[in-house]
Amino acid sequence: MKKLIVLLAFLLAATGGAVMAQGGGGGNMDPAQMRERQLTQLKASDLKLTDAQADSVVSINMESRQQMRGLRDLSDDQRAAKMKEMNDMRLKRWSAALKDEALAKRVADYYEKQRAARANGGGGSQQ
Repeated sequence: MKKLIVLLAFLLAATGGAVMAQGGGGGNMDPAQMRERQLTQLKASDLKLTDAQADSVVSINMESRQQMRGLRDLSDDQRAAKMKEMNDMRLKRWSAALKDEALAKRVADYYEKQRAARANGGGGSQQ
């Protein structure tokens, strides 16, 4: 259960907060800029993703972010349940796109470390 909550928090942060926290005011950043920033960060990470893999991860993140916007009007319990479902789906999509479940979990860990660093006021450039 604890891992589920952490994964839920990670995915929420990865979809919206990562770009805003690192961009110094993501409110004026368009989707193309957000996408480019995420690609740059993934390529600079120690994940050793190919360009195609990084592009797949970012595309999945951007799609998920759009879907999560629709959750704002749900109750806390409904939102938590829906987020769990969406987080599980995102991990499955990463695994399929990367053709490697272990690598998909490393990507999830990477985003969780970024979220944790932002929560601690340390920025988001963790490698």
